[in-house]
Amino acid sequence: MTSETQWQKNLYENYSLPDNYTDSSFLEQLRKNIKPNNVTLSEAITFGASICIQLSIVILFVIIFIWLNKEWTSPNVIFVSGVILTIFGYLVYCVTEQTTVKKMSKDFRTALIFLTFGYILSPVLKTLTETISTDTIYAMTILMFLTHLIFSKYGSLQISLSDSLSITSSIFGSLMLASRLASPSHAFSLLTVAVQCFVLLPFLMYKLSKKILISIFLTLDTLYFLLFISQTISYVFILSIVFLHFICPYWYVRCQTYKDNIYGPWDEAVITS
Repeated sequence: MTSETQWQKNLYENYSLPDNYTDSSFLEQLRKNIKPNNVTLSEAITFGASICIQLSIVILFVIIFIWLNKEWTSPNVIFVSGVILTIFGYLVYCVTEQTTVKKMSKDFRTALIFLTFGYILSPVLKTLTETISTDTIYAMTILMFLTHLIFSKYGSLQISLSDSLSITSSIFGSLMLASRLASPSHAFSLLTVAVQCFVLLPFLMYKLSKKILISIFLTLDTLYFLLFISQTISYVFILSIVFLHFICPYWYVRCQTYKDNIYGPWDEAVITS
């Protein structure tokens, strides 16, 4: 290095210096954590509530399948109950979105078309996987619902790993379970509940802000129906809810203290006006 040559942070200058040369002023522009995005414990618990809500919905759907499979309830009861809850949820959605009459009539026609074609095609849908063994059906269903939980939307509508994969995997898992029911009416009622749980209900959940209260309500309902099936599974469910709802958010907040993002002259250049 000669006295006539002075190093500068320019791309197309100083050819007499090595490309990787830096002087003592290089690290003077080092900055750490200049864009903090710290999440509070209450916000983290709210995010955990979103995961618990989705987990409770999946388990409630499986409970409905078990009740239909064991003939503890009739498909007519499930269908009518689902329609009543769907109408109530849609009214809440209309209030939050201020839906027009034209939009409501369009949604009504869409629901009517789905119910008509679903009822007509339910005998065919029930027989699609009859040749596959029951153990394989249950294993594939577990895999599909795990995929649904992994790729579901838990925050903003714009943030999702794969929304189509989440919906498709849940509907496919529901279809495989429906093939193990006694009649096409059983399969039709279960598939109707699947659409309500995995397609319609998420849109309503995004509009409601009281995620913690909704999570508590669904957890208590799920626990109540699980007690009719297995106490052991109920204990596992409670431990999972506590872990996801409280322990994981607490760990996440504590781990934020170890976050150390560095910024400096090596970052990509940003053109400002």
